[in-house]
Amino acid sequence: MNLLSQEVETALKLELLTMVKEFLESYERKRNRKTGLVSQKELMEELGISYQTLTRWEKAGLKRYQPPFEDTRTVFYRESDILMFLGAER
Repeated sequence: MNLLSQEVETALKLELLTMVKEFLESYERKRNRKTGLVSQKELMEELGISYQTLTRWEKAGLKRYQPPFEDTRTVFYRESDILMFLGAER
């Protein structure tokens, strides 16, 4: 006796595969961060937030890191700072 139709079963399998793929990609990204730093772009993508939200977070105390070179615009954040700011780690 089948509890689900073939279409629903297929849709559930595809959704599960998508979730596993996203998890593995996220896990692999985290493993590659040897410095503990996350770029501004990566952080916005990972958390699904906008630049304006990140700017508000900086005004509220999230520390940003920039290389000390004039022509460098890349902004980074420490993973531990992000987790503490979000209240996920003490």
